[in-house]
Amino acid sequence: MMKIIIFRRVLLLSYFICLCNVLQLTAALNQAVDEMYISPNNYKTGTQSERIQRAINAAKNSTGKVVIPKYDAIAKKSIWLIDQAILLPGDFELELNNCTIKLSDKCRDNFIRSANAGLGINTISPLKNIKIIGKGNVLLEGADHPRATGDHNKTLSLNPSRFDQSYGTDAGKPGMNQKGGWRNHAIILAYTDVFEVSGITLKDYHGHGLVLERCTNGKISDITFNVRQAVNVDGTDQQILNQDGMGIRFGCKNILIANCRGRSGDDFINIGLTDTGVGAGEENVNVVSGSIYRGEIDNISTIYLQNWQDFYSISHRSIRIMPVGKLRISDVFIDNMVISPLAKQGLVVEYAEHVKGLFVRNVISHQPIKASGISQASFRDILYKGQGEAIDVQRSDTVVLDHVMAIKN
Repeated sequence: MMKIIIFRRVLLLSYFICLCNVLQLTAALNQAVDEMYISPNNYKTGTQSERIQRAINAAKNSTGKVVIPKYDAIAKKSIWLIDQAILLPGDFELELNNCTIKLSDKCRDNFIRSANAGLGINTISPLKNIKIIGKGNVLLEGADHPRATGDHNKTLSLNPSRFDQSYGTDAGKPGMNQKGGWRNHAIILAYTDVFEVSGITLKDYHGHGLVLERCTNGKISDITFNVRQAVNVDGTDQQILNQDGMGIRFGCKNILIANCRGRSGDDFINIGLTDTGVGAGEENVNVVSGSIYRGEIDNISTIYLQNWQDFYSISHRSIRIMPVGKLRISDVFIDNMVISPLAKQGLVVEYAEHVKGLFVRNVISHQPIKASGISQASFRDILYKGQGEAIDVQRSDTVVLDHVMAIKN
């Protein structure tokens, strides 16, 4: 009997030793996981913007990753209210985990921007390897009282009513720029090679939603746009112009954009840019890296738009390709798209003689395809559900039209 008791005690002791070892191992593993990224919740003082940027600066030379969680345990809030853009270095991943990030009424800046570009930065150093990954329900939302909205051609107004006015509380304030511009865009990556942006809903942003400038070898996926060319300010709708979904600008090459949806105010996607002669880092321009065409290096090529469902522009084009001036665009692939019947316009190609290699396949649209004068193009399996002709393109030795069908409503 004594031997059985001793055996049970030894067994029980062994069990506790094993349990302790397991708990220690689990704690060690959890600590190892925690050490793989840094959270702004690690910092007890400062504004929410300051704590986010402190986490990024600390992670830059260590983990290379910051996670913004759903809940701010320091401020005890479920919304991260930011006063300035979150600046991302190269070789870095920002994970947005079920969080809401909102621009404060103090903010006249982007939500997120590559750290190599900004106001007063005239020479931009290229960056590599930036990831912005949304997990779960991730929302980026504009301010309740935006200081500025619209692009560089719009004048700020407290009661905008004309086509050249957009709302902003900075309107009429001495010393404040009275035009819009790139600071109103939600997310900007400039001169970035190898990047990914995914899993984000952009709502009521102040200019464009997502802008790529001179970026290469990247992927955009699962982005939802939700704007209506107005914002409710203290019970009154105020006009916000130039709420494009995406802008693909000078020098962009080898980029996949997949699984996007929602509604934009201006063009849902705009591929191209006008040379206005304004350099990098200046205010009254629509791109932070400057709108000066530098030659062939700034041409746009190999852009893939795939698997977009139920997307449209409230007032402009669903897909706009516009190689203005000396800019040239080549090899754009548009595949498996369903353009919402709410769209004002569908696929529109301007300056089509400057486009070489446009491949459109498996598209359902309630608006016609407009690409008059294009060469070296292919349009296959197009289902048009509107009035009039489905497409204004002429078949030729270099232009293929195959299974373009019109179904009259």
